[in-house]
Amino acid sequence: MEVNSYENLPGLRSIVETSAEDKANNEELGQNEYLKLMTTQLANQDPFAPMDNGEFLAQIAQFGTVSGVNDLVTESKSLSSNLLSSQALQASNLIGRQVLVDHDQGHLPEDGSLLGAVELESSSPSVAVKVLDNSGELIARVDLGSQQKGMVPFSWDGTMIDGQRASSGRYKLEVEAVYGSTTESLTPQIVDQVHSLTIGRAGQEMSVELENTGTVSFNQVTQIQ
Repeated sequence: MEVNSYENLPGLRSIVETSAEDKANNEELGQNEYLKLMTTQLANQDPFAPMDNGEFLAQIAQFGTVSGVNDLVTESKSLSSNLLSSQALQASNLIGRQVLVDHDQGHLPEDGSLLGAVELESSSPSVAVKVLDNSGELIARVDLGSQQKGMVPFSWDGTMIDGQRASSGRYKLEVEAVYGSTTESLTPQIVDQVHSLTIGRAGQEMSVELENTGTVSFNQVTQIQ
């Protein structure tokens, strides 16, 4: 008796074609398609050469893997959604608050000072903040002197080297600290107020809209005041 190959069986061919279309749409076979393929294969196997137990158990194990992966993906999506909601709730408390942000540009208000800080990894005998204009020209220097390890605040009242007060606006900041015989450039942190927040989708970073600095990544926020 001649037994048709699996590829020539109408039922299996239909399932394969349907699965191929689903695969094109979903990029991988789902749990239902996998189960249909396995049961069709069992129903139409050659009775004179049935599938041995080892092969059958291997397919059952594969089916269990597919099911487990699908459950894991579903649970991961649910967890991501819950974490995103929790993050949004906590982040909403930042609106209107002042924060310290890793940024090399600070804002000098019409009346008042540009505020910021710098993190020192170790004590330094000399720390200074340089203020530059849009063309990169040095217009002011704030000497902080000797400082201990840790967060060191600074402020610039807008007074330039020539004694005049600078116009209100954004200025580039550079921080230098002396360590032994070397002078290192450090990342300044500026003080600004949170205007709004943008919650990204799962896997995306949350962004913070600051009053004067613009949009920055939430990861740039180092301290909430």
